[in-house]
Amino acid sequence: MDLRVKKWIKCLGIIEVEVQQLLIARDIFWTVQDLIKRNKRIQKPSSFYRYLGDTYVSHVLMGIRRQIKIDGQSISLARLLSEIASDPQRISRSYYKTLYKNSVVEDHADRDFNKFCGDDPSCISAQMVKQDLRHLEEVTKKCENFADRRIAHRDKRKPNVLPKFIEVDECIEVLDKLCVKYHLIFHAAWKKSLMPTYQYDWLQIFNEPWNLSEEELGSNESI
Repeated sequence: MDLRVKKWIKCLGIIEVEVQQLLIARDIFWTVQDLIKRNKRIQKPSSFYRYLGDTYVSHVLMGIRRQIKIDGQSISLARLLSEIASDPQRISRSYYKTLYKNSVVEDHADRDFNKFCGDDPSCISAQMVKQDLRHLEEVTKKCENFADRRIAHRDKRKPNVLPKFIEVDECIEVLDKLCVKYHLIFHAAWKKSLMPTYQYDWLQIFNEPWNLSEEELGSNESI
């Protein structure tokens, strides 16, 4: 395997893990928000809710910011796309066809690779990759600006715009879709999303009262 492609695959694996954590954080945050909305008994002022929202925003905005920084030391989706766009010949049709070798869909390799080609049918389209990078940069612009000026450090300059929750969610969605797309390009393996299926009921803890009296805590320990 081409050494640069091998490096790209390794980087994508790291990026996928980080984007998956953002998807999990988003799912947990909004599931808890739904619990609160459905239960009038807990719809009251609480510093915990402010803490929960601030923690979520800080976590995901820094995670988004990490994926759009391009420098010599970064492992990010933006850097990966920029490197692929500058050297698309590395991901060639011949490389892609090896991923189908001896499989039951081996004769589909050329047809599937055509989806990623431009004027040069021998490799993926640099223009396509550049468009993906531009889309990523455009969608994440507000989040990056706010993270730079208020979360990574306190800047004297105010953020240009305060990103809305729906815009943060859109950033995570775009990261997910791009990871799925380039996973397909590198591995010829399709995923609907990087969001995993929970292997246990993480919501079960909310079926139990949390704020127990000393007496209740004592009886609880003996169970």
